[in-house]
Amino acid sequence: MLLTTEIENTNQKILIVSQKDTFFLKLLKTELEKLQVELTVASEVPDRFDKFFAVFFVDFTDIIPSDLKKKKGTKFIFILFDNSEDSKTISSYCYDHHVKHIKVINLQSQTNHFKKDIETILWFTFSRTEDIFLHIYHEPKILNKIRKPKFDLKSRINKFITPKNLVITGVWVVVTAHLLFIPPLFLSGLFNYQAVLAIEKNQEDKSQNYTIFGKKMLEISESLFTFSKPAFHFFSIALPFEDFIQMNESINYILTKRVVISDLGTKLINGLFAKDKTQQEIDDLAKTRRELTVEITGFAENVQLLEAKIPEWTPQLKKGKQSLGKINEGIQTAISLMPNLDKIFAENSEKKYLILFANNMELRPGGGFIGSFAILKMKNYTIEDIKVFDVYDADGQLTAHIDPPDPISKYLNQTHWFLRDSAFTGDFPTDFSEAEKLLSMEIGEGNFDGAALVTVSGVQNILAAVKTLYIPDYKEIITGDNFYIKAQLYAEEDFFPGSREKKSFLSAVMNQLLLGVDGVSLPKLVEKIETSLDQKQIVLFSKDPALQDIFAKNYWSGQILKPNCTVPDAFHCIPDFLYQLDANLGVNKANFFIKRPIKLKVQITPEGKIQNTATFVYENNSYPNVFPGGPYKNYFQLLLPPNSIINFIKIDGENVEEYDETNFGYKQIGFLLTVPPQTKSQVTITYSLPTTIVKGEGIYQLILQKQIGTPNYDLEFEFKMPSNATITRNNLSPLAKDHEILYNTSVSSDRIFLIEFNK
Repeated sequence: MLLTTEIENTNQKILIVSQKDTFFLKLLKTELEKLQVELTVASEVPDRFDKFFAVFFVDFTDIIPSDLKKKKGTKFIFILFDNSEDSKTISSYCYDHHVKHIKVINLQSQTNHFKKDIETILWFTFSRTEDIFLHIYHEPKILNKIRKPKFDLKSRINKFITPKNLVITGVWVVVTAHLLFIPPLFLSGLFNYQAVLAIEKNQEDKSQNYTIFGKKMLEISESLFTFSKPAFHFFSIALPFEDFIQMNESINYILTKRVVISDLGTKLINGLFAKDKTQQEIDDLAKTRRELTVEITGFAENVQLLEAKIPEWTPQLKKGKQSLGKINEGIQTAISLMPNLDKIFAENSEKKYLILFANNMELRPGGGFIGSFAILKMKNYTIEDIKVFDVYDADGQLTAHIDPPDPISKYLNQTHWFLRDSAFTGDFPTDFSEAEKLLSMEIGEGNFDGAALVTVSGVQNILAAVKTLYIPDYKEIITGDNFYIKAQLYAEEDFFPGSREKKSFLSAVMNQLLLGVDGVSLPKLVEKIETSLDQKQIVLFSKDPALQDIFAKNYWSGQILKPNCTVPDAFHCIPDFLYQLDANLGVNKANFFIKRPIKLKVQITPEGKIQNTATFVYENNSYPNVFPGGPYKNYFQLLLPPNSIINFIKIDGENVEEYDETNFGYKQIGFLLTVPPQTKSQVTITYSLPTTIVKGEGIYQLILQKQIGTPNYDLEFEFKMPSNATITRNNLSPLAKDHEILYNTSVSSDRIFLIEFNK
């Protein structure tokens, strides 16, 4: 702030340097003006001091005393406020160098003393004293203690007991009695919240302790609320408190039962691996399954109640509500599966399952190159046998000739079709059927009751629940992070068809994994398996129609969806469909290094025609001549709605004139795409749908399928309507306008986009 300058016509000139216009400065100016001096106030230090008789630096220390040492014709006064350090520094310099024309005042005072303090400062400044330093301070006054009158209890009681005070006290007691339930209810919520935080930190003991404390506080609160409830209902204020109590009951129930469910699940899993069980032990396992069903059903009811009761007042509450919704979906799936566990675990029967291990680093349409497989036999809630085989052990025994798909014979130069290449349609039920036929012809194994395909990423997810797994035969510690590298090491080093290294390593991992089930966190294991199922790193098939229907409804079956409208009773629905399939035919593991984002632009013309442009970018981050990377030799396939019209296909701007094309249930196109290491390649396909949008209300539906075994990838979706049409509703969370939608997401599973419009 610029300070004002005041000038008086006197002989002596005095300068005040201060950067702030304070109350002290105003008082100092007033007192100096009484001395009939020519007064100047500045916020900066002037170039010269010789025309001034005295210079006051008010709370200003940007000039050092050595600069003023030789200017003896002028008095310099430093006025500092409660600044003992700078006061000591300046005064010490002056004392040491015998500089007597500089004075230092350290002022420790209050506003009401300033006028008296300034008189002292001026006296000290203009007197002939040789002292350099002055410390001004005022001690606070000590008030005399007031003698308290003698306490007279009897008179106090007599004074308090009046009709008015008795009424007030009675009202206060009644109100307090009705509110006594609130503190324990608050503590119950706090303990439950701490229990949830402890679970997130994997502190199970703390979580259980907090849950117990929360339950005790809740019981106290409910007991006290029994007294308050009638009055609260009379005044219509009971509902919020009842909701809060009910939410705490549900939270505490969920926290308590999750431990019970985990224990029952662990007991069930451990029982499956126990051999030579008695009939009583088998019956106990079936009973455990039924108990687990009851507990999970009760768990689900409380999750649903909690989801319904939680308000959406804050982003945290809204996020918690959404999380409960996802948990509820998973629980409902578990409930639908529970009645079928007796069939899955072969109660009073025998079952045989095929497990295919697909290396999705060498991606194929059905999940990856089949490197190994296992045959699991169950009988009466017991895993009777599980054997892991190298795929070349089986393929080496095939004597019959089976024609492979054209891309395998054309680009892999293989004249026969083997189990290792059977995952080639992108539809797991179809791929399983082919695998079962091949295994029956190769090693005489068939008639499987069901199957699962597990990718390398799926195994990594399961291992993440186990944390670490020690493999004694190989003296290796296996984790989710290093499993692929270790498996690749033992599979590829000194590898030849029919070698036992890969089979032995996978067998050792499988056996140790089964032995390590006791130490695994069951909730974590279930979570990782569910994630793998949702992201299509594990897919399932059952010949039992009821089970297969459950797998299909949860998108766990790995089957190609039909490009039909899924909205019931939709009057005018336009189904769109997009399924990208890669087949790595480069005999390498280049998919470990591949990124593949997608952009889909849907343009509706004023005439109602639907024109789509799909852009696929492939980035190969591997290095030349460094295994397991290399060129990405990919047989690219795209499934579209039937009768779609292909306008053009381009690779890096160049038209593709020759490509495979079929139109049986889907429009399917395919061609070879090679992406060298450390390069990018872009595929652009423009096509038109066979349907035209008519006047009125309608729905555009896009089914976007994720290929089995692919990592999550980025999707940019752009949807544009003409000016004669308007978007009315959608199930995305996009940047949306009346005629346009822009949506960016990460695709981790099959997706269905719905956009309602009016033309």
